[in-house]
Amino acid sequence: MAHASIGTFGIGLVIALFAMTAFGASTFASPHGSNTVLTLAQDGMTDYGIVIAQNADKRIVTASEELAHFLTTMTRAKFEVRHDDTPVSDFEIVLGETNRKMLEDVPPALRPKTWEGFVILSEGDKLFIIGGQIPRGTLYGVYDFLERELGVRFLAPEVTHVPRRSTLQVAVPDRVFDPPFEFRAHMSPHNARDGYGEWSGRSRINSESVGWGNVRRIGRQVHSFAFLVPPKTYFDKNPEMFALINGERSSRELCLSHPETLRVATEKALDWARSAPKDPDIRSIVHLSQNDTGSPGCQCTDCAAADAEAGTAFTGQLMRFVNKIAREIGRERPDVYVETLAYHRSEYPPANMVAEPNVVVWFAPIGLDLGHPLDEQPKHWNNLQGWRRVCPRIFIWDYPQGFHDLLAPFPSLWTTARNIQLFAENGTNGYMPQQPVTDGTEMRYLRNYVWVQLQWRPDQDYRELADEFCRLYYGQRAGVEIMAYLDLLHDSFRGKNLKLNRHGSYKQDDFVPAADAILARAAALADLPEQQRRVAEFRLPIWRLMLIQAFGEHGKVMSLSDQWWYRPEAVADEDADFGKTTNFSGWQQVQIPTIPAAEYSNGASAGPGWYALQFNMPDTNGAPLALHFEAMDGTWDVHIDGKEIAANMPSGLGLYREKEVPYLLLKDGLSPGLHTV
Repeated sequence: MAHASIGTFGIGLVIALFAMTAFGASTFASPHGSNTVLTLAQDGMTDYGIVIAQNADKRIVTASEELAHFLTTMTRAKFEVRHDDTPVSDFEIVLGETNRKMLEDVPPALRPKTWEGFVILSEGDKLFIIGGQIPRGTLYGVYDFLERELGVRFLAPEVTHVPRRSTLQVAVPDRVFDPPFEFRAHMSPHNARDGYGEWSGRSRINSESVGWGNVRRIGRQVHSFAFLVPPKTYFDKNPEMFALINGERSSRELCLSHPETLRVATEKALDWARSAPKDPDIRSIVHLSQNDTGSPGCQCTDCAAADAEAGTAFTGQLMRFVNKIAREIGRERPDVYVETLAYHRSEYPPANMVAEPNVVVWFAPIGLDLGHPLDEQPKHWNNLQGWRRVCPRIFIWDYPQGFHDLLAPFPSLWTTARNIQLFAENGTNGYMPQQPVTDGTEMRYLRNYVWVQLQWRPDQDYRELADEFCRLYYGQRAGVEIMAYLDLLHDSFRGKNLKLNRHGSYKQDDFVPAADAILARAAALADLPEQQRRVAEFRLPIWRLMLIQAFGEHGKVMSLSDQWWYRPEAVADEDADFGKTTNFSGWQQVQIPTIPAAEYSNGASAGPGWYALQFNMPDTNGAPLALHFEAMDGTWDVHIDGKEIAANMPSGLGLYREKEVPYLLLKDGLSPGLHTV
């Protein structure tokens, strides 16, 4: 096996002399006609050139540069790019519409039907890759050709596998491909590795935040009600625009039946829609959804009547409100989608309602058990089916990985892969996994590869995808051991009949020795320094569990009491700071944890609020100290003796800044004596 590294677009390419492989034909592709075998290069030489239109779109220019680069890397032959005003040759790879061929010249059965679809076909010794509705389809057709016909694998930001073949013969079936997911998303890390954007683009992720994405939410990205009707502007002037909850108006949510609420929200939503570019390459979305406060919906007479008619709490008033705004936007900007969330209290679909044609429902089953497939969970499965009857366009907001403990084993790889397939099989139109936004988290690059591949072609075998990634990324022999670890992790978890939620992980002591032994073998079998580094990064979660075990045996100075003071969160407390409190008269006493772990997902805990404890610190002779909490849900702040030592985690995504770590390091230590946390 020979390896080399070269640079391209700021990314190191790992080039290996593996036999070229290709995936089986997708059920979403439509092969037509017989395979044509083209000799693209022979003994490092080529007769082929790449042809694009003289005025080609920038995405087709990129497609030509990418194709030329990878073909040259693979064969060492130089594939020149030229415009279609040059003389016609018998040996051409033609990208996009040109004077050689237009889409209307393609047989109707091979014309793509969707936004980013494409066709690949040959005539004689010529090869054509042509996008359908937009030029990006041609670019995606090039990447698909590189993967399926040529065996290129876009593994990770710094690793692309390119088979080396000085003589390159390729069988090219005529085929058309229409991506089943219109919206394919990925949460890139903050401070991501070099090349993350290029990897995302090559993986055909089209969400706005990464790569060359063009699905964009205009205005507020999510939880937009407080931005449509800002409480600071309207609550004091007209509190009836806001939700009636338990007999009182609350600024936390809107009254979705009040005409002034509808007027103000519609004006703001129209402003957002008007700012959307009129570009067929961009899919613009105006997002309308409840605030993420946990508050119930409005209980006024009109809102309650809408819910009663719909047979569900909140979603009746929500969809009536969204439909009214969607009709206004549709009259002025029919090219802009109007989107809302099916999330928490709005996850339950309304009966006897139909969404406007321009509406998207973003289905976000946040209570999903991530250790078991969706079709084994009747509540969420039935909710999805119900929403499919309400709205023909469904995007998925998935929660496939732990939020708060980013280096803990999380056995959701196979379940999430199967769920992506289930979403596609049930006619959903988009998918987004909400991942931690810290680079290097538990098996991040393996998860990335499997999940983005399935977003593009959901019918692929996800175990084969994982196996291929492990062999190419960690090395042939080490990859076998990584796959053995994955089986151990998932089988061990399923064998214990546990549930897995977004705040959980798998930290069973009896799992650690066997896992460590497998990964130690992987480290010994990794051949190259970069593969050894990748295996070491993969081992971090197990090393961390071993460190936790050692900490439990040798590192504890003291354990805090399980009896805490508790003050429930109230509207009047929103701007209050109890961090300096030392007098807890009037506060409740609760036992920590406030509920058994098995009941956590039922929402039965004491709830948001202030929790406090006083404790006597022994003399530690100046030893470095850390405060460890087993688990805290959502966003939080921690104070000791009135000094803030840890701040909120943004959006609960587990982006740990300096003060935001699972172990809260006490830089100044603690003197012996009484302290308040």
